[in-house]
Amino acid sequence: MDGKSTEREGNHDVEVSSIQLLNERLDLTLAFSKRYQMSSAVGYLRIFLPLELSHPKDNDTETILLNKISARLHGSLRDIDTVIKVNSRDFMIIIADITEHDCQIICERIIHSISAPYPNDFHYFSINSSMGICMYPYGSEERDELKTMAKIQMYDALELGENRCSFYKGDLNQTAYRKVIIENDLPYALKKGQLYVHYQPQYCLKKRAIVGAEALIRWNHPSLGEIFPGEFISYAEDAGMLTGLFFWVFEEVCKKMACVKGRCLKYSINLSVNQLLLDSLILDISNILKRYSIPAAQITLEITENIEIYTVKKVNEKLHLLKEMGFTIALDDFGNGYFSFSDFIKLPIDFIKLDRDFVFSLLKNKKHKGVITPIIQMAHNLELKVIIEGIEDHTQFTEWVKLDCDLIQGYFISEPISFEELTESIAEIETRVAGDFSVNELQ
Repeated sequence: MDGKSTEREGNHDVEVSSIQLLNERLDLTLAFSKRYQMSSAVGYLRIFLPLELSHPKDNDTETILLNKISARLHGSLRDIDTVIKVNSRDFMIIIADITEHDCQIICERIIHSISAPYPNDFHYFSINSSMGICMYPYGSEERDELKTMAKIQMYDALELGENRCSFYKGDLNQTAYRKVIIENDLPYALKKGQLYVHYQPQYCLKKRAIVGAEALIRWNHPSLGEIFPGEFISYAEDAGMLTGLFFWVFEEVCKKMACVKGRCLKYSINLSVNQLLLDSLILDISNILKRYSIPAAQITLEITENIEIYTVKKVNEKLHLLKEMGFTIALDDFGNGYFSFSDFIKLPIDFIKLDRDFVFSLLKNKKHKGVITPIIQMAHNLELKVIIEGIEDHTQFTEWVKLDCDLIQGYFISEPISFEELTESIAEIETRVAGDFSVNELQ
């Protein structure tokens, strides 16, 4: 057996050992990611050494250069990530607990680091590279497929030009791909500070003034931009995140309220059934109120229309406790389910918030006044106030002013805005809406 054969067998053994190590590390990362519902990535990196190093006499220089490349590669990653050299010019990378957006940043950092000149004696070497990435779980959930797809994407990156990376997105259309990104990135949104609260003013028709605002959660995704709750709340519920989001919003609102001196508004916060079933709900929100010295009377808790859950003794008692603490209770989306007015006798409700479909149906068919007017009158007879949301234009505003509802909310009053914008624009909003009142009275 000649020396070259022995060298090839030795290299083969090294490659087999590397692949075994890669598979072990990848299996461990995937198991961890699945257990804690995290995204991970598998990368395939190919480097292209200068042609002058192809001569046998430059083996030492090549070894030194490869060591420097490996050092830069490790320096571009985190301690929890894995880099394994699988052959003479290829590396496989396992990036754990990462969103696609952050993974892109890391990959660009890798490419940039590797492509920077390498000094060696009196020479400088430049290295080009191509990198392919396949994300877990939406690229694939299978170890070998992740590796294969990452390598395929490496060739795709190679076609794009020098020092490029390419992410595998499969056959997903853009809508499906957006849903997958939202689902997988949501667990990272809160800890990365991507969530924030906007406030939509609520206008009292009798006082002709802004008296409150609804707190609405938003997500500023680094690559998708602003995401509204309609796109991610269902995923939050599936992932068991709703309770955490509720307490985060509750504390954010209290924190802002504590900074305001002078005129006080009442702030509405959505409270889901998940939180009403918590044994620690009363204690937890009491602690937050005490921390910021906020009276419960300054907060409205909006619950959804779900008569079945409110007949549960534990939930019903919880609502009465919240009412005794001083919270205002509003029933959101009234008319969307099968709630009857007889149910209000059993619940400590202060407001009903008509489902926005009522708003649009009234605009389309004036005969619907015959249904809506008795609802408002009956609510008033039960000493309940009525909130109308979804008022988008002057025509809708005019129609609902005539129906004797109590509070108006919608883009006609104001779009959801930051807390700072809200406090600064109250007077301007009231002046503008008052002008529309004057027009209505002259008609």
